[in-house]
Amino acid sequence: MSEPLRAVSLADLGRVSSGFAHDRRFFPDLMISEVHLDAPSAHLNAPDDTEEAAEVSDPLAEKWAEGYARGMGDAQEAAAQIIAEQEAARSKIELALSRLDAAMQSDLKDRLRETVIALCESAIAPAALDPHGLTRRVEVAAAMLARAEDARVIRLHPEDLALIAARLPEDWHFEPDASLERGSVRVEGASGGVEDGPEQWRKSIEEALRQC
Repeated sequence: MSEPLRAVSLADLGRVSSGFAHDRRFFPDLMISEVHLDAPSAHLNAPDDTEEAAEVSDPLAEKWAEGYARGMGDAQEAAAQIIAEQEAARSKIELALSRLDAAMQSDLKDRLRETVIALCESAIAPAALDPHGLTRRVEVAAAMLARAEDARVIRLHPEDLALIAARLPEDWHFEPDASLERGSVRVEGASGGVEDGPEQWRKSIEEALRQC
């Protein structure tokens, strides 16, 4: 009767000889270790070099990172300082330009005023000395004080009086006054007086220019 079948595990199969072995007479130094399927793999228990490398800090890298961060902060601070200085300088320049503009405008205004007055002055003299115009102005001024005709005095520059005396009524009271500017007319009465001439024209022109 044959022997009953015996269960064999995979581990037992791994320990079964393959039938041949090295002759140690020819390979005295060769040592063949047995292979066990249930033996844990050596590389599974080996330490993980990657984890150890991650856990170990690099002082040089840390110092470089600190230096970079410090340098970046210093650069940003310096840039902010430069921008602030540029803004302050720009504000000063704008203020100086605004003041310069105001001064230039004022100076230009004064020059224009002087130019206009000079041009008017060149026209004032001929108008003031025109015989027809002077006679007309004397008549207008005298009419303003017609009620005080008995006390009315008409003052003219001596040369002007000689120029237009023949054009005016003989019963009017005239007095030459050398202190008056040529072309000026002054009429005085008991209740006051009026005057007209180049001086009054200049004042009117200057007042008009100031209002421009």
